[in-house]
Amino acid sequence: MCVTLTEKTAEDMIKKAEKAKAMGADIVELRLDYLAKLDEGVIKKLIESIKIPKIATLRPEREKGLYSGEEAVRLGLLLKAISFGAEYVDLELSSDVGWRYEVSKASGKKGTKLIVSYHNFEETPCKEKLTEILKTEFAAGADIAKIATMPKTVDDVFKVISAVNEFKRDGREVIGISMDKLGIMSRVFAKEAGSSLTYASIEQGKESAAGQITIDKLKKIRELLEA
Repeated sequence: MCVTLTEKTAEDMIKKAEKAKAMGADIVELRLDYLAKLDEGVIKKLIESIKIPKIATLRPEREKGLYSGEEAVRLGLLLKAISFGAEYVDLELSSDVGWRYEVSKASGKKGTKLIVSYHNFEETPCKEKLTEILKTEFAAGADIAKIATMPKTVDDVFKVISAVNEFKRDGREVIGISMDKLGIMSRVFAKEAGSSLTYASIEQGKESAAGQITIDKLKKIRELLEA
């Protein structure tokens, strides 16, 4: 269970990471693009201060993130997160192939797991297309391949689940998310659906994506289902 942190200051992000750990989170995602101040010193402080596995993510505007700076600077900051010891780093499949290579190489040397992610906020492609995207992510050096799409029907949710399971059966690590209210089932049943992670917010109002629910709600739903 991964809790996404969208705080504006490093201090608040550290506090919320401690809260997430106490609530049972396995991993936290540091959405670095939400920070009002961001430089390598801030990243170093976050990586060294947070005592739970971390995913460093610096999502650009083209992927519905908040980072609007130069791409070279963005990728350089992710490389810094790797060098400081981030356990995971998330890089978009839409990133330049040369940068993907550099991040993959740096991750391999440091022992950081690379998540290569694909986001579609408009629709869910056909299952064959999702499979091709996952193959491309692994070819790009992903330790974990991620797809997150917008469903229009329940069938769209099952397309994501089916694509994830195709790779899960081969022992690959895949994250599959169907967004918005219709896709909440993919978050609640992530483990059963073959997804390596499910994402939750630390509290209501701190969501980073449509359909994301709080860790407290996610845990309560799981407890009810397992009772």
